[in-house]
Amino acid sequence: MRFSHVYVENKARRYPLTEEILRKNGDCSVIEIEHYKDVFDRPRQDAASQKKDPALILAVREGSRIFRGAPVCQSFGQRNFYYSSSMMNCLFDCEYCYLKGMYPSSNVVVFVNFEDYANDVKGLLKEGPLYVCASYDTDLTALNGLTGLADRWISLAEENEDLLVELRTKAAPMELKNVPNVIYAFTLSPGKIAERYEKNVPSADARIKAAARAVENGCKVRLCFDPMILTDDWENVYGGFADEVARKIDFSKLTDVSVGCFRISKEYLSSMRKKCLDSEIAWYPYVIRNGVAQYEEDTDRKMQEFMRARLACHIAEEKIFTWN
Repeated sequence: MRFSHVYVENKARRYPLTEEILRKNGDCSVIEIEHYKDVFDRPRQDAASQKKDPALILAVREGSRIFRGAPVCQSFGQRNFYYSSSMMNCLFDCEYCYLKGMYPSSNVVVFVNFEDYANDVKGLLKEGPLYVCASYDTDLTALNGLTGLADRWISLAEENEDLLVELRTKAAPMELKNVPNVIYAFTLSPGKIAERYEKNVPSADARIKAAARAVENGCKVRLCFDPMILTDDWENVYGGFADEVARKIDFSKLTDVSVGCFRISKEYLSSMRKKCLDSEIAWYPYVIRNGVAQYEEDTDRKMQEFMRARLACHIAEEKIFTWN
């Protein structure tokens, strides 16, 4: 993707990644700014309109860069579970995406000081092995051709054997590098769900093929059936999809799979509803449990148990992780 407008923090100008991105992006309007929040956090933005033609913001991330994993995220049994955001926002436009409630803007922020992230990780590694989800609040793989950030995380993993990196994506990359301590996590949705709620996203079939290529190349691959969306005839929709994926991907070679229903913090949901007035997902009558908006407890449990049982026909149960 090419951005027509790029905002550049004054202090970001001295970083080589800034010049690399500007060169790759080609001819565009470059606007110098003091701080990324002056653009990203400004009041009364129309995030929906911005999504049609987002701007790119190049910035320097100061302060904390590596964070403890959030309760709504799966740790996959890893003790030292962290996540990091070297980019904010996503090119894709999924109706259920919690980023709609998390951020005031649809513009994309890229933090160009990756060396600082690497140093933070190395500092934490002194305390023991580390599991870092590097692509939770964005999709690094989708924009890797421009930013190279996914490649940088992969290189960091290659240099540090005690570092396990997860790169989660809805993209459909043609080729992924086989690195023993990098997990490529593909979020998969049934065609009916993808077509209805996932705008600008590669098709379900394209993502399945990309995951299959990665598996055959020997990469560590995780399949994420998360979030499951409640819909009419959801048992047939998701059950049939699980069987379809198992026909196209060798489940015996997968690292694991994850299952989870739609969930979002009540604060993010409140913000999401203000922006998405006609969204059936945003306005579903969720229940609030422990500060998280989610389906009714029986419905949530039934959906996850159903999908877990269906997947257990294709992969060992100990490799199936559910959210709760």
